[in-house]
Amino acid sequence: MPLEKTLAIFGYPLGHTLSPVMHNAAAQALGLAYRFTAYEVHPDRYEEAVRGAGAMGFAGFCVTIPHKVATFRLMDELSEDARLMGAVNMVTFEEGGRLKGHNTDGAGWLRSLEEETGVSLEGKRCLLLGAGGAARAIAIKLAQTGAAHVEIRNRTAEKAVALAQEVKSHFQDVEIGGGGLDALESAAQGRDIIVNTTSLGMTGDAAREAACPLPEEFIPPESICADAVYNPLDTPFLKAARRRGARAVSGVGWLLHQGALGWELWTGTQMPVEHVREKMLEALRNR
Repeated sequence: MPLEKTLAIFGYPLGHTLSPVMHNAAAQALGLAYRFTAYEVHPDRYEEAVRGAGAMGFAGFCVTIPHKVATFRLMDELSEDARLMGAVNMVTFEEGGRLKGHNTDGAGWLRSLEEETGVSLEGKRCLLLGAGGAARAIAIKLAQTGAAHVEIRNRTAEKAVALAQEVKSHFQDVEIGGGGLDALESAAQGRDIIVNTTSLGMTGDAAREAACPLPEEFIPPESICADAVYNPLDTPFLKAARRRGARAVSGVGWLLHQGALGWELWTGTQMPVEHVREKMLEALRNR
């Protein structure tokens, strides 16, 4: 039997991660000798962990909060998306042990949206709620794929404005703006796609879990509403969207497809996404 190759996720904390479920299910289904493990790595020891992964012959690793920007700085090479997004969520080991950083967050979200809705982003008017790393990845992908207008709204208006300006600096032709949470009704009016990238609706805190990032009455009935949150599967935002007659897209597909793209980079094989999706949903239902 061949020696198992190690894959991993580095983050701090990591109690919530579904990555081991995802990648070990793929390895088992494909009969490949990979073992995926989660490592909680404190930021103060993170560079040591990255160097150690290379020394121990890891086949690759992925990265979550709070290490994505730190990983970007440690790479020898970067993919185009990683360069534009200023953050890395997937790392491959290249010839000579060189570290190459990738960012599959935006492409994974796009794959999920296209798979679940069949909709192209070209010409769409989009609203992003939040201005963190996930919002940055999606804003870049919206600009790359020809969205007609992108509006970014965040509790701290300055962060939304800064993100809009940065995206505009890379994509001069995109119409993009940013602001705070005032005048959300007008910001949402006529939007084709609304994406929640905040933690509102996430399991763990009662007030947060009950919160909706956009008042229900502001959701356009014909829009597509996508949530980054995947636990719970059905968030207040998605429930509100369906009550308004909008289409709801959960965060599970986004998580799955950003991971599937990483799996392809590491192993050169296609992840059996439907099999893996079922394993992820089973794990979520059992939590």
